[in-house]
Amino acid sequence: MRHFFLILYNLLLPVVLLVSFPGYFRRMRKRGGYRKNFGQRFGFFSSELRHALGGGGWSWIRAVSVGEMVQALSLAEELKRQDGTFRAVISTTTSTGYALGQRRSQPAWLQVIYSPVDFYPVVARVWRRLQPREVILVDSDLWPSFLACARANGVPVHLANARLSPRSRKRYETLRRIAEPLLWRQVTRVYAQHPNELEQWLAVGLNRPRVVTTGSLKYDANPAVAPGEQFAFRDWLRQHGCEPKAHRFLLGGSLHPGEEEMLLKAFLQLRTRFPDLFLILVPRHVERTPEIVELLKASAVPWTLRTQPEFTSGTAILVVDSTGELRGWYQTADVVVIGKSFQGIGGQNPVEPIQAARPVISGPHMENFATLMKELVAAGGVRQLAGPEALPAAVADLLDHPEQAATMVERAGSVLAFHHGATARIAASILAARRERSPHS
Repeated sequence: MRHFFLILYNLLLPVVLLVSFPGYFRRMRKRGGYRKNFGQRFGFFSSELRHALGGGGWSWIRAVSVGEMVQALSLAEELKRQDGTFRAVISTTTSTGYALGQRRSQPAWLQVIYSPVDFYPVVARVWRRLQPREVILVDSDLWPSFLACARANGVPVHLANARLSPRSRKRYETLRRIAEPLLWRQVTRVYAQHPNELEQWLAVGLNRPRVVTTGSLKYDANPAVAPGEQFAFRDWLRQHGCEPKAHRFLLGGSLHPGEEEMLLKAFLQLRTRFPDLFLILVPRHVERTPEIVELLKASAVPWTLRTQPEFTSGTAILVVDSTGELRGWYQTADVVVIGKSFQGIGGQNPVEPIQAARPVISGPHMENFATLMKELVAAGGVRQLAGPEALPAAVADLLDHPEQAATMVERAGSVLAFHHGATARIAASILAARRERSPHS
């Protein structure tokens, strides 16, 4: 049955890729950087990289985009700390994730490539090149052909920072006859983020010994940015004529369509009470910048772009139209509003602003972080609003009462304390599993 589903999947995949390619290509063009090393997606590497990847014995870590890349880099560095012989190849899907990984790569032990298209001949080609000794998937980067190669080569698969959204769980349960043989039977160990999540992993087909609760890579006590870069964006603002000490900053992070308009409306209401308020908009996808610019043109409030800074004495809005910087921009904020929580479904990561010691406001839609949000709200560590109409009052309350904002941050940090050390625990478990397989390695 597994072979039948795998063959059917690989027969249908080229058709799906062909149909979806025009839309995918348009997104890549808008995002930029897609041409560089594009052939890696089909298993073609430069002679220099082929030489660097030679010899096998790599750990293959898969990370979809920027957020997962940050976690993958932290895990790789911890694995290297615990085992000096460790070396890894991190593969990613997006050009933004690739660019971030390349900046942190180290030729001797840490290489970064694009993840191959999940067509079995392509994946097998890359697999032969890397000859990995183990696979680590960050979050839920599960692909049938990739996992089939792991099974064929007898390579263990670790699912780090494992999570199932309610939608994914329902889909996997509905398609259990297909998902279990294609996906879950190939997974050696799942590192769950919270004890409350055990049942959902058992429901999709995993057995109890394969699920270990470690806490979350994403929620571990890693600094939001490197110590030397902590105030880089405040310095950048100052250099361009915007003195941070003269402003209070309201920041919307990873915003989705409709949320810029919502924040702009709240900002305009708040300015009458807080004339020093400055709005920073960070869209989830920078290719949406033109539509945000059109919105701001009608606002009558001077604005500027991160990539084309033109500050005047009245500039009060900044659009961060660059990628990979959100963690640093959180350091500038006095209040953070989480994107995809008002207009989208699922919500974006609330932990990064908490790690930056900033008070957080979210909308009602935080389904992707349901367990964590339940704990944060119960502890008073986050303010979750029923809708956008409550946003101006919530922001005003935090600006008027900084002591309440500080208490929120402290309580949120206490909730995250459960996850402290998760990176080290996951790394230790992966290395222990390696020793069990090869006692003399």
